[in-house]
Amino acid sequence: MRHLCLVALSALAFTACETTPEVKPDPLPKEVVTMKIPELSAVSQEAIAGSGVEEFTVDGLRVILKSTPGRPVVAARLYIAGGLATADPKTVGIEDLALKVGTGAGTKTTPRAQFKAALESMGSSIGGGADRDYSTVTARSTRLYFEDTWKLFAQTLTEPSFDEKEFGLVKTRTIEGIKGRLDDPDASLRVTATDVFFADHPYRFQTDGEVETVEPLTRDDLAAYYTAILTRSRCTLVVVGDVDRAWLEGAIKSDLAALPAGEWAPVLPPELNVGAADMKLVEKEVATNYLLGYYAAPPPTHPDYFLLKVATSILGDRLFEEVRTKRNLTYAVSAGLGGRQRNYGYLYVTAVDPQTTVGVMYGEVERLQNEPIDPEELKDQLNVFLTEHYLAQETVDAQLGSLGGSEMIGGGWEQTLVFIERVRAVTPEDIQRVSKEYMRNLHWGYVGDPAKADKAQLTSK
Repeated sequence: MRHLCLVALSALAFTACETTPEVKPDPLPKEVVTMKIPELSAVSQEAIAGSGVEEFTVDGLRVILKSTPGRPVVAARLYIAGGLATADPKTVGIEDLALKVGTGAGTKTTPRAQFKAALESMGSSIGGGADRDYSTVTARSTRLYFEDTWKLFAQTLTEPSFDEKEFGLVKTRTIEGIKGRLDDPDASLRVTATDVFFADHPYRFQTDGEVETVEPLTRDDLAAYYTAILTRSRCTLVVVGDVDRAWLEGAIKSDLAALPAGEWAPVLPPELNVGAADMKLVEKEVATNYLLGYYAAPPPTHPDYFLLKVATSILGDRLFEEVRTKRNLTYAVSAGLGGRQRNYGYLYVTAVDPQTTVGVMYGEVERLQNEPIDPEELKDQLNVFLTEHYLAQETVDAQLGSLGGSEMIGGGWEQTLVFIERVRAVTPEDIQRVSKEYMRNLHWGYVGDPAKADKAQLTSK
């Protein structure tokens, strides 16, 4: 159950929040030191050759294929570089809306009703959306219907119809979702914590935008934007399943021939400089108080990422045991680590008595920082950690996400091949060091009763 909470909160913590895009932030203080990002070591050719993963280029489109003979499900995902680093504050949300409409409105060859009926009859799905560091378009089906699903997938990329009815429905749904963000305490918490932590950074934006940025968008705006971002130079195609390379190369040549080459130079989000600990509070009448604290952390391209990944997993288990199980102070507490180009770790809790609860949480953080973990306990923790990793990688979606995410922001898909050995190499000294180095200067979002909030306590770490 603790791990289900952790997974849910990981998704929560990875989402940007709303802000007022017209306000230009003040310059960052000069005394804030930026984080240095060393390169990960190279992966051996032997490991790459034995991985079953192939990387190649077809007419300028980079392709990563993991062939899994005999598996019943196949999925293809087109990764589009850019993310919020390229977002225009005046139109933020256009990419997410364009991808949702473009992949759900049918195509010039296959009109909307026929398109939806075909997918339903095959049990297949096609969809798209934006994220902080990149966007995606995904097609998923059984092996039996993958060729037919691929045809529809290729049509959405090269000849989307942007059906007026679908555009209206998706736009209305998006605006209603934006308006309803603050009704849910956890959604309000995400907005509040992100606002204080990412105040001067592109990650402060919601990928689905704000009412004032989405409302003016027209069907023609979306169609033009969609065409502009879908270029061979900007995209990477990842396919996982029982797919033959020769067939895939032929399908790309024939079905994606209309995809333009384009020109693309990688754009990185600015470095994350958060400064001293801080807190932002939103008063809300709720049964319990909601707290989410972010701290700056190394990205997946930093060697410390793997160490901190293990450290936050250990901390999460300890918090669950101490705060929930032993003291019964909450039903939801967790710790985790993001996976972004400009990264962060987090602590999350809901608590009727937040001062007592946070005190216990900070006590566990300090124990991790000041007391070396017993080698046998670390060994057990690593076994649990890796077991969960193996289980999570059993699905096609997880393998797509791992390969594609690593390729886009993690130093290359090859880094997935050495993840396990890097985790197994973590030592008690590593855990202690990265806990001291990164678990500090927390920026807290607080939603609930102001009388129970103690800013001095929250910002003491």
